[in-house]
Amino acid sequence: MEIPARILKRMGFKADSQGVIDRFIQVNGSWEDHLQHTRNFILKAVANKQITNLAVFGSGWCLDLPLDELTGMAERIQLYDLVHPPQVLHSLRRYNNVDAVAADITGGAVIRAYETVKEFRKQGKKISPAEICQVVFKPAVVPDYVISLNLYSQIGELITGYLERHMPYTRDETGRITSLLQQSHLQLLTPGRSCLITDFREYNYNQDGTVSETTDTVRFPLPLSANTETWEWQFDPEGGYKPGKKTVLKVLAIEL
Repeated sequence: MEIPARILKRMGFKADSQGVIDRFIQVNGSWEDHLQHTRNFILKAVANKQITNLAVFGSGWCLDLPLDELTGMAERIQLYDLVHPPQVLHSLRRYNNVDAVAADITGGAVIRAYETVKEFRKQGKKISPAEICQVVFKPAVVPDYVISLNLYSQIGELITGYLERHMPYTRDETGRITSLLQQSHLQLLTPGRSCLITDFREYNYNQDGTVSETTDTVRFPLPLSANTETWEWQFDPEGGYKPGKKTVLKVLAIEL
């Protein structure tokens, strides 16, 4: 289901999308090692596979997606995200087998969170995390290979942030929402026909190089796999994301 633009704006999805490209520009090349690791892992994962429909969940700005190569490896590619930047939509015109699909990959949790806030303001009613996360997303075109692209750790972030700003949800409750959304997302990834790239831990460093804070960003554990890679993403070496701190993300790539 496509979410109305006004709701995406109110919940912060439009600003978040713009914030990604703004930070990419601000860090002046610091992301390139992470982006190249991601592209390389994807290409190795899909190599020598016969793919009719390739789905990419969380395509965003396509910075980490080797789209030129993938268009020659799959008959059709569907890029799924809530927000497709106009610049990306323009760039996709040169491909005749790529479709950008505006969709809520959470299965409707975005609109349910928005409606929950409206209901709470009117009647003071607060629904449970399970009610917000009750539906698994079903893509319009059934894929025979899926790439989950730097989405897993972030899938509940803006939803829970919106709920926390407007309703008395506890951190345990919003953490449960994130866990349920991550668990549901894994159901979209067919074993043997999927790969996933996500950060799983955030490190914040002081100016003297000491670690000031470490945060796990994955709530629902990922399955074991014989094909995994890890690397560091120099997410914010300038201290703009968390003032005065250098932020590094530990990334896991896994072929399911």
